[in-house]
Amino acid sequence: MAMPILIVSSVAADLDLLSYFAGAGAYFHYRYALMHSILGAPILALVIALLFWRTGRRYTPTPLRFWPVFLLCAVGVGVHILLDVTTADGVQLLWPFHTRWFSWDLLDGNDPWILAVLAAGLLLPALFHLVSEEIGSKKKRARPSKGAIAALVIAALYIGLRADLHATAVQTLLAHDYHGKMPLVAGAFPDSASLVSWRGVVDTRNTIEVVAVPVSGGDVFDANSSLTHYKPGSSPDLDAARNAPLAKQFLRYAQFPLADLENLDDGYRVTLRDLRFPGYADTPDDLVAVIDLNSNSTVRAQRIEFATQREGRSR
Repeated sequence: MAMPILIVSSVAADLDLLSYFAGAGAYFHYRYALMHSILGAPILALVIALLFWRTGRRYTPTPLRFWPVFLLCAVGVGVHILLDVTTADGVQLLWPFHTRWFSWDLLDGNDPWILAVLAAGLLLPALFHLVSEEIGSKKKRARPSKGAIAALVIAALYIGLRADLHATAVQTLLAHDYHGKMPLVAGAFPDSASLVSWRGVVDTRNTIEVVAVPVSGGDVFDANSSLTHYKPGSSPDLDAARNAPLAKQFLRYAQFPLADLENLDDGYRVTLRDLRFPGYADTPDDLVAVIDLNSNSTVRAQRIEFATQREGRSR
């Protein structure tokens, strides 16, 4: 029963992603929170363990012991959350006490290299086992799979390499100026298909710069090739929008927030987005906060929307 216990517990935390179907607002507040926090994760592991323990006592030849089952569930849930922390999306570990996001920006949410390594560690030993049975090899005593251990070691080394390349990319971004502007903060975000190509985002005093960051020795970094996004100047409307409760929550989520001020017939609209995500990102995690104000700069409506849906409407 160890395999099904680990499979279920290692994917169960993503149940909070079902909040997507309740709309952008619910998804913003509850994904990577309910099941991904240090409060929710132990409860989730406990519930799964109880379900398997009760089922195992009834339907397996040898009744399952609760504590080994709970330990397996804790490993499955814990590793899931740890891997999510390494992504650019991050998790709300302190939810519901604090809406702080933890993200190391090392991996894409669906990294093909890790999936390939883990799949090889699972499938190749099974293939070798079938071949050995076909040729009549003597059965060996059951022992931990060398393929699985090798796959986990390779995956850990891969994440360590990503961490080193990420640090190199950030240092490269901070070491240059951008069209004469000095960087204040820089972030590097992974390209899932490439180890040596990162998407750099740099915050300067008046702009946010987006630029490709190669970390291989053969490619030259060109800071002046960055795409410049100008920050809007301070205004009563923008200040009022930023002080809206929903905007404050969004600014805790966004790593590189950019505001857009739009004049309406009866007021103003401020749209906040996070340049951590590229404009073509096809992910529900690319969210925007929309704050509507009247002509007196008083907030009259606030909402969260999916960026992809807004782009679809604009087209």
